[in-house]
Amino acid sequence: MASDTAPQTASGDGIGTSHSARFTVQSKDTVGHLVPGMPMVVATPYLVTISESVCYEIAKQLIEPSQITVGNRVEIDHLGASKVGATLVVDASLRARDRNRFHFDITIKDGERTVAMVLHVRT
Repeated sequence: MASDTAPQTASGDGIGTSHSARFTVQSKDTVGHLVPGMPMVVATPYLVTISESVCYEIAKQLIEPSQITVGNRVEIDHLGASKVGATLVVDASLRARDRNRFHFDITIKDGERTVAMVLHVRT
């Protein structure tokens, strides 16, 4: 489940454009759901999914309506566990743009704790 607002554009080429969204961790988003016997804490693939989702919201504002972007690189540091019911805040910003490649920096927080730092590229 996500809640968000419109991306905030910083410059003509989009560099500095940022977007934030909130996601509530569901049991289906946990490693325990994917691998029985594991803890019911947020799974790394879910953090990648919500990171890509927020970055897509930025990218779609910067491309033509007939165009799409797809993720082609993710580098993630999963720094902490978040339980079912936790609200994760995903803050993303466009760091660089090289023609059709968009480079994003993402921070995911659970309250005051940073639970992930992500670098993401969309083409």
